[in-house]
Order: sequence, then structure tokens, then C-alpha cells
Amino acid sequence: MSDEKTNPENLVSATILVQLRNSKGDFYEYASKNAMQLSLTGYSQNLSDGLYKVFVEGEKSSIQSFIGYMEMNKAFAGMDKIDVGDIMVS
Repeated sequence: MSDEKTNPENLVSATILVQLRNSKGDFYEYASKNAMQLSLTGYSQNLSDGLYKVFVEGEKSSIQSFIGYMEMNKAFAGMDKIDVGDIMVS
């Protein structure tokens, strides 16, 4: 990881809704590991409609990498569908 301070002007956030077909615990571990590697912060939660919500904050390029990695590996991670809300400036 880089020792550079994150420029607050470059911070953005994204809300990602994921429909899973298997264990939410496995997905949580997968998402957490990838978010930490990209220096992202945030949280995840189960929603009542069967979706899993992931909220992340960090550099826009890191969030885009996180989303891209999830989309490329969704079959492996047990994801049926990924819906990304707008990436918002924090």
C-alpha cells in the first residue's frame, strides 16, 4: 500500500447492490479482501429484499477497479446480478 495521503478532493462513494446465489459470508470475505487491497472503506449489509448492499468510499479509480473486479469474477464469487448506483463525490 502507498504511504501517500488520499486527497479529499478525489474521494467518492458508491452503493452497489448484489444478488447472491450462495453464502453471504463467502461474499463478505471476498468483498472485504478486495476493498482493503484497494484502500477502500465502507460497509455491507443484508437487505430485506434478498439483496446485499455494499457501500464503499475512496479514490474514484479504486472504486472503479473494485466494481470491475466484482463484475469480472461474479460467477466465481456467487453473484447473480450487480447493480451499481451513481458514483458520488463525498
